Amino acid sequence: MQAPAHDNGIFAVIPIKRLDNAKSRLANVLTPAERASLALTLATHTLSALKALHATGALARIAIVSPDPDVLVWAEQNGAVGLRQTSAGLNAGLSLARDWATEQRADGLLIALGDLPLLSGKELRRMLAMTRLYDQVVALAPDRFDDGTNLLLARPAALAPLAYGRGSFARHQRLARQRGISTVVFRAPGAAFDVDTPADLYELITRGLWQREQSTDALNQREL
Repeated sequence: MQAPAHDNGIFAVIPIKRLDNAKSRLANVLTPAERASLALTLATHTLSALKALHATGALARIAIVSPDPDVLVWAEQNGAVGLRQTSAGLNAGLSLARDWATEQRADGLLIALGDLPLLSGKELRRMLAMTRLYDQVVALAPDRFDDGTNLLLARPAALAPLAYGRGSFARHQRLARQRGISTVVFRAPGAAFDVDTPADLYELITRGLWQREQSTDALNQREL
């Protein structure tokens, strides 16, 4: 079934935790200030990739959902809508974003986790292109281990399954199929590489994408 000809009504959202609780799995190797700075640095890159897609006309709006007031200020300074999360948990924040997109009559919702340092606007455009032949679709981009879901695109927005956490890639596929929604899988290097573990952090540093000695400056600026 062919989708509508227009494709400019996709909304995008990045969820970001409170900075004082960011990247908790790296607590043994980074200080709290370094973890907060790392989270903002990674989110800045993810946001830049979404902005590149927005510049082509393929995205209508970009939002950041977070319980952290400082993050929401940072979002608005960087041209995104700030959505204040009041309930705990990633899925709760994304439910708020899904409601926002649905109420605004978005054609679809693109969820991008905020720690994708290699993600590009070109990859995102390819992901959107994969879904254009469907009226109803859920597209998923897993991490390198086919465990988590780094990108999720749902058209319409209300169909976005929200089951984030360990093993979410399989859960999202199952939930979409149980509802009879067409499901496609998108794989790309920038969509697959996220930063959760010390090994991921080491790869990030060796690629020259982050330096610990610059973390304090990045945190103080709050706008990169």
